[in-house]
Amino acid sequence: MAAALRRLAVRFRGRDVRDVSAWVAEAWRFEARWPTAVGAFEAAVWDALARAEGQTCADLWGGRRREAETVMTVSAVSPARVGAAARRAARAGWRILKLKLNGRELSGANRERLRAARRGAPRARLLADPNQSFTPEGLEELLHGLRRDGIRLEAIEEPFGKRDWRALSAGRRRGLGPFVLDETLQNPADARRAVRAGVARGPNIKLAKSGLLRSLAILEAFAPRAVPKEKAFMIGCMAESRVGLSAAVHFALGTGAFDYLDLDSDLILRPTPARGGYRRRGPWVVLPRRAGAGLGLTC
Repeated sequence: MAAALRRLAVRFRGRDVRDVSAWVAEAWRFEARWPTAVGAFEAAVWDALARAEGQTCADLWGGRRREAETVMTVSAVSPARVGAAARRAARAGWRILKLKLNGRELSGANRERLRAARRGAPRARLLADPNQSFTPEGLEELLHGLRRDGIRLEAIEEPFGKRDWRALSAGRRRGLGPFVLDETLQNPADARRAVRAGVARGPNIKLAKSGLLRSLAILEAFAPRAVPKEKAFMIGCMAESRVGLSAAVHFALGTGAFDYLDLDSDLILRPTPARGGYRRRGPWVVLPRRAGAGLGLTC
């Protein structure tokens, strides 16, 4: 990744930052093997452009919102630890929890995790992320048990193997879901296929996976068929520090496109020397009142 970033820096040094679309297309052509490098490079280019224009990246990307509520992710640990984590999150003000699940374990384990989360945070909205571990039959069994428990999942993220279109179609026929797709959607072509097949309510956008312009194209692929009450658009992260997460926060607030912001990696990593970008107030991410240009980061 570092080597790819050095190559991109050499390739584009001295060129006009306002030609960002051409830059990004060229970067993908030459460094597509390293999407995290292209995503980081693109975020830096947009930061430079916004600084040159004297505005924040959030404003450059639409300026829709100044703050938004984020999701707390709970790992697929023992039910007792899940319940304790949910209880702590609820006491700290978190209202949306995403539970990691493991469909390769005994069938009752995930149900017990969700029961424990419900007991720990009775009022929380629940999402699930099985990390590609279920079969349609296994997921159907879990959801049947949850219905008996009175537990509702608002969305299920990437339940089957990456790009397993047959399993996704089976899930749609069985009335499972709603599904949010992450690993399956790497680019706009994947998104258009998912929309044509009707297998998902929306994407989980990750800038480190798809960059900014590709992420916008993925959103646009879903937008024409997205009924507000039925869509589930998510933006997530891949263990980014405050520096990387700032781009996702500005993108989410600027576009105002997302129903769920799974942007909590800054809570599990050691703090970096960087300052600015955004402020965190518990589950809320907020743009500073006097935000600096670009991403507003200083080191």
